[in-house]
Amino acid sequence: MSSKIFKITKTFKTKTPFSHIMLMFVLTSLLFLNGCNPFNPGEGALEGVVQRQTGNSYTPVSDVLISISGSTSTTSTDHNGYFLLNDIPAGKRTLTLIKEGYITLKLLNVYIEPNIINKVYFGEPIVLKPKEDTVLYNQAMDYLEQKRYQDVLDAFVELRNTYPDSVWADVAQYYIGNIYEISGFYIVARDEYSRLLLYYPSSSWAAASRLGIGNCYYQTGDNFNAKIQYQMVIDNYPASDLIPQAQYQIAKCNRGLGKYEEAVNSFQELITLFPEDIYAPPAQYFIGEIYCKDLEDYNMAIDAFHSAVNNYPLATWLEQNGLIAPCAYFYIGYCYEKIEMWQEAVDTYQIIVDEYPDSTCWGETKLIAIQAQERIEYIIEKYLSPMENPEL
Repeated sequence: MSSKIFKITKTFKTKTPFSHIMLMFVLTSLLFLNGCNPFNPGEGALEGVVQRQTGNSYTPVSDVLISISGSTSTTSTDHNGYFLLNDIPAGKRTLTLIKEGYITLKLLNVYIEPNIINKVYFGEPIVLKPKEDTVLYNQAMDYLEQKRYQDVLDAFVELRNTYPDSVWADVAQYYIGNIYEISGFYIVARDEYSRLLLYYPSSSWAAASRLGIGNCYYQTGDNFNAKIQYQMVIDNYPASDLIPQAQYQIAKCNRGLGKYEEAVNSFQELITLFPEDIYAPPAQYFIGEIYCKDLEDYNMAIDAFHSAVNNYPLATWLEQNGLIAPCAYFYIGYCYEKIEMWQEAVDTYQIIVDEYPDSTCWGETKLIAIQAQERIEYIIEKYLSPMENPEL
C-alpha cells in the first residue's frame, strides 16, 4: 500500500516542474522588461537640467513636462531648466520630456537606484530640440531682446507665413503689429493687430492686440476711436491685466477730447480700482495737471498734486526713470504763484532744491532743481524783496 502511494507522489512531481519554471521565467522577464525589480522594491529620485541650444551657447527651458515610466508622478522644469522627480520605483525606466513647440524626447534605460537622488547624464544637461517654427520663434525673441526690430519682423513674418498652424502663429501676428507700432507705422500696425483678432479671436494675445489698435488711433490723434478700442479691452476681456492701462488711456483720450471732468473721473476710477497698479501714480499726477492747466482750479490742483506726493512718494514715470514727486512739487509751486501765495511757492520750490537736486522731469535734460531755484530767485526779487515791497 505504501509503495503505491509513493509511486503516485513521484509521478506528480515529475510532470509539473518544467511548466512552472517556464511560467516563472516569463513573469520575471516581463517584470524586468518593465523596469520592475521584485528583489529591489525601493524608490529613488531623479534630477536634471533641460536646455536648448542658442547659437554657440545654451539656454534653460522652463515648463517642460517631465514624466517617467512606472510612476504616476510628474513635474515641470523651473526657470533655470531644473527638475526633481520623486517617488520613482527603482529599476530601468523611460524618461519623457514634453514641451509645446519642441520635439518630444524619450530617454530609454534611465536606471533609478533606490534611496538616492539619481542624475540624468551624470549631471550633464538634457538638450531639447525645438521644432522649426519654434526655432524661428526663439530667434525672433532673441532679436527682440536686442532691439533688432527689423530682424524681429522678418523672423515673425516668416513664421506666420510658413507655419500658419503653429502654436506660435498668433504670437508672431501680435509682434508683427507691435513692431510696426514701435517703429511709428501706426496704420500698418493697426491692420496687423486687426488681423490677429480676425484669424485668432480666442488668442491670449487678443486683449493686447485690441489695446494696440487703441494705441495706434491715439498716436494718430484720433482720441474718439482710440477710446472705443480701450473700452472694448475692459468690456471684452474682464480678466485681463491690461485693464488698468486701458482705463488710463481712456482718461487721456477724454482729456484729448476736451472732456476734462470725465478725464478726472476716469483717472480717479483707475486709482480707486487699482490703487497699487503702476498706472495709479501718474493718474493722480495728471488729475492735478488737468485742474491746473485745463480747468485753472489751482486749489484743487494743489490738493491733487499733494496726493500724488503723499501717496506715491517713490513712484516713477512709466516711460522714464524720473520720480513723479518733484514734478508734482514744481506744479504745486506754480499753482501757489498763480494764486499769489509767494512764500508758499518759494517754500515748495525749496523742497525740490533740497530733496531732489539730481532729478529731471518731462523728458528734459535740465535738472528740475535748477528750474526751481530760478523760480525762487525770481519770486524773491519780484515779490518778496524789501526794495519792491517797502512795507515788508
